[in-house]
This record gives sequence, C-alpha cells and structure tokens, in this order.
Amino acid sequence: MKKAVLAPVLVTALLLGTSLVPSTDASAAKDESLAQFNAKSNGALKVVYNKKGTPEFVTGVLSNQGGQDAGAAVDFLDQHKEFFKMKNPKADLKALQAERDSLGTTHIRLQQTKNGLPVEDAITIVHIDADGEVRTVNGDFNAEVDALDLDTTPVLSAEQAVQTAIASVDAPEMLESDPSSELVVYPFEGQTYVAHKVNVHFLGEHPGNWSVYVDAKSGQVIDQYNAIMDLDQHKQLDVQPATASGIGVNGAHRTLSISHNNTGQGGSTFYLADYSIGAMDGILTYDFKNQWRSSTVRLPGELFTSKNASFHSDYERAAVDAHHNSKIVYDYYLSEHNRNSIDGEGMAIISTVHYGDKYNNAFWDGRQMTYGDGDGSYFISLSAGLDVAAHEMTHGVTTHTAGLKYRNQSGALNESYSDIFGALIDSDDWEMGEDIMGSDQKAIGRDALRSLSNPNRFPVKADYVPYGDGSGMYPKYMSQFYNLPLSLDSGGVHVNSSIWNHGAYLIAQEIGQQKLGKIYYHTLTNYLTPDSNFRDARIATIHSAKELYGEGSFEAQAVIRGLDAVGITE
Repeated sequence: MKKAVLAPVLVTALLLGTSLVPSTDASAAKDESLAQFNAKSNGALKVVYNKKGTPEFVTGVLSNQGGQDAGAAVDFLDQHKEFFKMKNPKADLKALQAERDSLGTTHIRLQQTKNGLPVEDAITIVHIDADGEVRTVNGDFNAEVDALDLDTTPVLSAEQAVQTAIASVDAPEMLESDPSSELVVYPFEGQTYVAHKVNVHFLGEHPGNWSVYVDAKSGQVIDQYNAIMDLDQHKQLDVQPATASGIGVNGAHRTLSISHNNTGQGGSTFYLADYSIGAMDGILTYDFKNQWRSSTVRLPGELFTSKNASFHSDYERAAVDAHHNSKIVYDYYLSEHNRNSIDGEGMAIISTVHYGDKYNNAFWDGRQMTYGDGDGSYFISLSAGLDVAAHEMTHGVTTHTAGLKYRNQSGALNESYSDIFGALIDSDDWEMGEDIMGSDQKAIGRDALRSLSNPNRFPVKADYVPYGDGSGMYPKYMSQFYNLPLSLDSGGVHVNSSIWNHGAYLIAQEIGQQKLGKIYYHTLTNYLTPDSNFRDARIATIHSAKELYGEGSFEAQAVIRGLDAVGITE
C-alpha cells in the first residue's frame, strides 16, 4: 500500500560570520536579508522553505519597524521582497484582518492578489510583537503566480458561471440562498486559471455548500468541493429575558436562559432565544419540523416556542440540548480564549434541530449548526452530544480564522480541531460522539464515533480500506495514513484527522487539557492558513507552545514528543 510521506523541508539557520557569495543583485538582497535576520536573532533564526524554495515559515527577530498595523507588515515585506520572492508587496498584498493576542502580538493576515484579483488560498501572516518587532512570517505566498504575465480579463460572465456551477453539482431547483460569484486567480494541478468561484448552497438528504471554480475563459469547471462540515441574519424579538426548565435527549434536566413576551389576555409566549448576553446577538434554537427543504420554511426554520417556561415534551428534547450545549460552548471560548462567539465579534449562535427524516448527521454550513434526529439505530438525536455541538461550532471558529480548506490534509486538520475542542469542552473522556450512539451500534461495541485516545478502536468504511495500510481501522500514526481520492471523504478529512487527534491526546497526557487548548487555539487562530498541512501545523504548534510557555519549556517539548510519536515530522 502507498503510505503518506511528509516532504522533507530545508531548514536554514546561518551561523554568525558565515560568508555570503551573491551571484546577482536579487540574490545579494536575499542574502543580505538573511544575514540581517540572523544577526538580530542571535543565532535563533529558523527558516523553512516549501518545495519550490519560497520561505513559508520564518521566525526570529526579523525587524524593529515600530508599528503593529498592516502598513508596517507590508513595509517590512517590501523591504525584504527579494528574500520572500515577492515582486511588489505594496501593490499585491491586501490586508484581511489584524488581531492582537493575549501576549500583545498582532497577527496580520494579508491576501495575495494578481492584477487586483485574490489568489485563492494565498495568505501571508506577519506577526509583530508588542514592541513593534516583526517576529514571524508564515503562510502560502505563490511566487510562481506572482511572476506570471497573466491576462485576468474574464470572457465568461458571472451569470453564466453560476448556471454552470449549479448544473455541475446537480443542485435542486430551490437553493437556500442566492449563489454568489467572485473572480479569483486559481492555481490548480500545475496550471493557473482565472476563475469564477461560485458558492451554491442547498439542503436535502445530501446538503451542499459547494465551491465551484469555473474557468472564466473557457467556461469549463476546473474544480469543486463541498464545504458542508459535518460529523462523518435574524431579527431580534421584542421580548424579555426568562428562565425555563427542560429535559434533554438522554433525560438530563436543564435550566435554560430564554425569552418571553406577553401575547395579551394574560398569556405569554416563551422562545428558545437567549438575549441575556449583552456583548453578543443571542443564542437561538429553531425547529425544521423533519423537512429536508421547504418553499415556505427556510433555514434556520421556526424559532422554538412554548406557552409556558417548561420544555419537557419528547419533541422538545433535541432543542433543549442544542440550546443548553450552545451556551456551554460559548462560555468555554469566552472564558478560556476571550473569544466572543463563533466569529469573535458576538455573532448569533443559531442551531436548527429536527432536520430531515431520521438524518444521521449534524453539520456547520458556514452560517449555523444543524442537527438530525438520527434513526435510533446508528445515532439518536445528534444535539444530545455536547462534543457534537462543540465540534460544529469549532468549524465556525475555523471558518472565521484559519479558513482551512475542506479537503485532504487541510480538511483533516479542520476536522481534527473540531474533534479536539469537542473533547476539551466535553472533557470527561477522549471519545467523540459517545452520547449520540444508537442501540444497534452500542450492541456491537461501537460506543463512540471516533476515539482520540485510541483511534484504532473503530473501523473505517469498507471502501476506504484499500487506500490504507490494510487494517481497515482509523489511523493512529502517519504510517497508517489513508491516501483517499477526493471522491471519498473529501480526501480523508474525517479518517486522517484521527492522526492529528491522537497527537493532541498524547500531548494532553503530559501538559493537561487546559494548556493543550491554549496552544491549539493560538495555533489555529494565529498561524494556520487555508492550505496548511500536517507539517505546517506541526511547525506552527511547536512555535505557539514556545511563544506561550518559553523556548525550552516542558510544554514545547511535550508538543514535539507527541507529534513525533504519531509520525508527524518536518
């Protein structure tokens, strides 16, 4: 069987006094930058190059510009553009966001553009500390695209591209939202295209949140993938806060923060809508009434209501758990990471339950969480799992930070971070989905969906087996990696996530869950980019541990040991 092999990386750490013999003006400038970085870093400079020789992770003391904004970041890159293989950073890098962390470091994300169009997934992050010193630069700048003489004038209209995209994914007539289209530069399989990136979002038994890349010259579909991240704008009401009681799927009694208003004649209506947190837009739970799609009721559905402050009926149990668990996840991210909701800016947390007929899944669609009821045999109502809620909401955090693309290793990282934070928030074990398994699965010993502590406990789907090591079990090590095609599990996003999961579990056994959460959150939100792979994540995670706990800290060494143990190396 073919096994995944992580590409070797050239690491340059120049010693002071090393002689440099340039052959051209450009190489002289590159070597001069490298010498400057090394001199300021007192021998602690680390440079990691990608396969094409472009620096993708540079850390040390790189400059003392004095500013912490996007202008300072671009000025730094422009000063050292030959080293970073950038032709014109001031014209071609556009600021996306700048966020300051608890250490005082500002992380500035910059989008590469070509002739004003964004280069898909080409994000460079400049990290400037509290003293205004550039400490790290990492990301995915595409030097080959930068050097191209590319005609970016489209031939195909956006409207034509949308129709092509809709047909290519066999979308139903009724879509959840109007398709959107953006003109991008798209490097794919050795070619560079000008493409309409079309989003097509629909519901059904197999819901879709498709990104379809349509060649803006020929009109052909170049690539497409479904970004529904599964388990395998609202208007605020004129209401008052209230407290309710409820019973969850597995019988637990819940106290809920809800809302109510007076409907006249002494009556009131109670809503599963919590507006009591002043810094955010509310926690709201909706009912989709076991539909797949509807011409009259669109996602999120109808807000759960009751004539009293008691949500105790069997039908209400799924909603009670979704509402209760959403608040726990919100509280975790706020208290542990000072993150205000999924987007960090207080967006409403929206959940929909009773989606579809016996639907054995839950998903984040880029906007909200949606839960099926399960068929009772494989799964029960999926909102019963706190780790499931945390998993789906963490997909939202990833959407608003690293933006990890939902395919291959970047997609496996996307899934893994959701599993890891699912386990950290539902912290009584290291299993995923233990509270949602159905009777038939329990009868055959399938007491969870995935295991972070021992991934080899559970089998993968039969059609995945030929692409692995022959064991047919979830992988624990890189030697068991599944080289799946995109047509199966989007290249292994759920299956191969268990390798990164197990590395996190091993690290937590040494440093504890809280420190693991700090390191992994810092990495996800500040260092990963859409195309990050396992090697990139290793480099960034070790770097994050050193930033948080010190260069030679026990925590940083534990990260190295854990990732070494599962075979994720540089």
